[in-house]
Amino acid sequence: MKTILFLLTLVPLLLNAQMTITTNEHVSEALTPDVLRAQIGFTEEHKSADVIKEHLNAIVASVKQFDPKGEFCHGGGYFLSPRYSYKDQKQIFNGYGGTLSFECDFKSIDHYNALLEAIHKIKASSVLINQSALTWAVSLKAQNSARLAMRASLLRMANEQALFFSKETKMRCDISAVAFEGSEPPHPVMMKSMLSRANAPLKEEATPTEAPILRDETLFLDATVNYTCVNEK
Repeated sequence: MKTILFLLTLVPLLLNAQMTITTNEHVSEALTPDVLRAQIGFTEEHKSADVIKEHLNAIVASVKQFDPKGEFCHGGGYFLSPRYSYKDQKQIFNGYGGTLSFECDFKSIDHYNALLEAIHKIKASSVLINQSALTWAVSLKAQNSARLAMRASLLRMANEQALFFSKETKMRCDISAVAFEGSEPPHPVMMKSMLSRANAPLKEEATPTEAPILRDETLFLDATVNYTCVNEK
């Protein structure tokens, strides 16, 4: 009688058996950079803060005219500060210093050169330009589009895995959770270099710049997938 009771108790446990499986899935995609990225800065020193403001405002207005919708450049806030020197333990006022900077994503090298040419036409000779190295980069829009496609690919892989586990375990296996972890293409460090004054001999116009070498970047996406398998009744 005890044996019969034990078997009757074991049957529902087997019928309700459950198993959890966890896998790590991985996909990657090579992306061709679609924008040229650069930082462009401006500095000036002058006895008058108003003169610096006038010169930097003209540059901001030129960039806004070139990019009226703010699609390519951001930044444009400038900073003014007094400059002092010290002699015989006395503070001597030397004037003001002003800085202005933009970070821009350009569609092409011609687009980049066009902006610099427009700036050089209106820039005061006392304003110095600080330019970073031009670098190719994958735009945020392209990254987001690729990431959505990769997520869809990972979900298809997970569904195929669920069918595979169902076949191998003779149970019904379903996806119970998916946790995505990804990485973006590396952003290169932009090193600034001081260029010569625009009023130096034979420097009335900006010299066109050549585009750097283009190389694909890889976007990675990983996911931890949990499957729950139960006996089919």
